[in-house]
Amino acid sequence: MKYHLSDMLILEQVSMETKKPYRIIKGIILKFQMDYKPSTGMIYPAIDRLLKAGFIKKTSEGFIITEAGKKYRKENQENYEMLISNFMDNKLFFRNLRKAIKDLINSIKDADKGYIKSHQDEIISQIGNIAEGVRNRK
Repeated sequence: MKYHLSDMLILEQVSMETKKPYRIIKGIILKFQMDYKPSTGMIYPAIDRLLKAGFIKKTSEGFIITEAGKKYRKENQENYEMLISNFMDNKLFFRNLRKAIKDLINSIKDADKGYIKSHQDEIISQIGNIAEGVRNRK
């Protein structure tokens, strides 16, 4: 089975108790405690993959991990933890980046129009230099 982070998130959620999809999503939201909500378009295909692989089973109360799912989770735990760490770092970075860009736009809007007009080429050049620096470090 191809490795998916969403599969591991679901396996983690159903490893201790039976959960329906809504509670799986809520558990993932609580795990990250930040502005992230997995979509049903991510959860339901992952549930289908896990069911087909025999890693979870459906009960009348919801979904629960199987012995095969526990084994798969254990075998992939190190990779999962690394992906979660990277995910958290990226979410934090982009949240801070969005805030910085919003602050920049508001500063430009609030600035003296004469200053902006006389320095617009310099401002645009500095923003372009940042973009170029990021591109060159790929």
